[in-house]
Amino acid sequence: MVKNTWISRTAARLDLPEDLISDLPRIEWIAMKTLKIENHKGLNHFSDSCIELHIASGILIIQGEILSVSTLTHDEVSIHGHIHSISLKG
Repeated sequence: MVKNTWISRTAARLDLPEDLISDLPRIEWIAMKTLKIENHKGLNHFSDSCIELHIASGILIIQGEILSVSTLTHDEVSIHGHIHSISLKG
């Protein structure tokens, strides 16, 4: 809790988005077909209907149809397909 408070105060004082100086994920959902996620911790599960990613606060679950991973780096992933839902477990 102290770490999160310190990060929030520092981000506010420097006028920076909090995700730039912490390990919070940045999620961008474009036109229900593309999902870009920064600051992930790894791929947990992959199928054409469900993708699970480790993030700092738990597991991010993406459900849909014809899902594919087009980019996967150590901290960024791009997912394409017909995305129906995004949920967080944990």
